[in-house]
Amino acid sequence: MAGLKFPIEQDEKYKAQVRFMAKGSGGSFGGIANLYFPEAVSFADGLVYDNANLGIAGEIARRASGGYSDFASDLIGQNIAKLAASSAAKVAEGATSAMDTLGNTQNLKNLVTGNNPMANQMFSLGVQGMGGEIGAGVAAGTGVTANPHKRSIFRDIALRTFTFSFLMSPQSETESQAIEDIVDFFRENAYPDKILGGFGYKFPTKFYISFFYGGRKMSQAPKILPSYLTSVNTTLNPRSSSFFKDGKANEVQLTMSFQEERALDKDDIKGGY
Repeated sequence: MAGLKFPIEQDEKYKAQVRFMAKGSGGSFGGIANLYFPEAVSFADGLVYDNANLGIAGEIARRASGGYSDFASDLIGQNIAKLAASSAAKVAEGATSAMDTLGNTQNLKNLVTGNNPMANQMFSLGVQGMGGEIGAGVAAGTGVTANPHKRSIFRDIALRTFTFSFLMSPQSETESQAIEDIVDFFRENAYPDKILGGFGYKFPTKFYISFFYGGRKMSQAPKILPSYLTSVNTTLNPRSSSFFKDGKANEVQLTMSFQEERALDKDDIKGGY
């Protein structure tokens, strides 16, 4: 199936092309399809962030771990976070015990802070950090609430996906057959082979996608890592209901989605991806 292309007769309108080369998991060659460069080819980069409420203990860990190397920062942050969590648990346990003994929050507050104004506020924030009725009661009584220290936390890199849509109108029986072969080429390589007597699957073919103009690789379009074909949608006669004498459709709309095999990093971007 090597050397499939559409349109077959090239002209100035189709100097820009997308090349799809299929390779099996063992490196076996699965064929090439050269199609015209369609409209609106999009290259989207996605980074995933979480919205996190650090709370008091988390903010202490964040401040304490700043200014160190990444490795040291991780170790220090983890240790401080554990210490802060342990301390909060001990304070909460002591607060419950003391309140049972003394009977009210004010007595406990006096014991912990010694009536120091700054300590009073820190006590109020600390108790609120414990959550539940104690924190809400102290907030209502003191008019002070804890800063949740909301931060954007980087979590992951999204795998890039690409969608290509080709509207192919054959001008001859040869082109009509070429379209049929192209659709079969993509559909066959999208699916896996069964192995282990049908109890397992071998990974499907990877596609190596590249862009050319006038026979030379485009420099403006980012490179694409080896990708899996995740969906193939074939629409016969999207704009009419006409058929040729041999029963083949007058037009075929082929829409495909690909997903790169792994996430990119900064070095990949510097390398042109």
